[in-house]
Amino acid sequence: MKEKILELKGIKKSYPSGTLLMKRTEVLKEINMNVFKGEIYSLLGHNGAGKTTTFKIITGISKQDEGNILFKGKRFSLKDKKQIGFLPERPYFYEYLTGREFLEFSANLFGIKADKKKIDALLELVELKEAQNLQLKKYSKGMLQRLGVAQSIINDPELIILDEPLSGLDPIGRKKLRDLIVSLKEEGRTIIYSSHILQDAEIISDRIGIIVKGKTIMEGSLEELVSGEVREVEVGICGLRSLPEEINYLKSEKKANVFYVTVKDIDGANILIKKVMDSGGKIKFCNPIRKSLEELFWEIRDENIGDS
Repeated sequence: MKEKILELKGIKKSYPSGTLLMKRTEVLKEINMNVFKGEIYSLLGHNGAGKTTTFKIITGISKQDEGNILFKGKRFSLKDKKQIGFLPERPYFYEYLTGREFLEFSANLFGIKADKKKIDALLELVELKEAQNLQLKKYSKGMLQRLGVAQSIINDPELIILDEPLSGLDPIGRKKLRDLIVSLKEEGRTIIYSSHILQDAEIISDRIGIIVKGKTIMEGSLEELVSGEVREVEVGICGLRSLPEEINYLKSEKKANVFYVTVKDIDGANILIKKVMDSGGKIKFCNPIRKSLEELFWEIRDENIGDS
């Protein structure tokens, strides 16, 4: 059985707003999360859904109005913060420091001895060894993000939280950072990161949480979330001169004596397969096509965006 490292139960948060700050705006209405040790957990949501506020509460920067946070099964305490690394969405870098100096500075903030061997290992991990003596004002966005990840693990945390780490990066920069996140998982660390780039979540995430307007709407593995409803079925047919009639084909074409057809559901595919077999034909393949994560996300968002 997997060990649960972090659990959020019914987290709510509001902030003063309006004229003279007399009103309160509810940012988090009910956030529930279950994160297991050694996994990559992606928190998905549109801009303003509450991802950053959730991270601020987990890291102790802000405090929830209601709800509980459990770390390794116990009530979260200040000493647990030492076991968490954090990269905020908009990190601030002292641009006249070099990469090495920045990591040494970050270590000092934790009261950690910034020995050469440790800094060398971090620079190697994030592929910045050759740029270690370059001032940060000369780093690219991708280089700064990787350096930010390095500072987030300088205290050797069990749990790493990355807020929109892939945002604004070009494809090469995104791949390098994705590979870095996976390498941290392979070291046995647990990573939670937020994103609105759904393709990245499909590539590297073990489990996913989807929040809309401050509420957790869905949580589970990618397979659990998108393996349910079949939206259409692709079938390859050979050995026939023409397709069986009385079938509602969504698409059909013939290539090299093979018919490639699409029907709307499993029932339609079963009827088609029976007709093909009765006519002496053969089935080359039958592929159910399920919802993608992107389709699921937008469907959930559209269903819930009108909630107050």
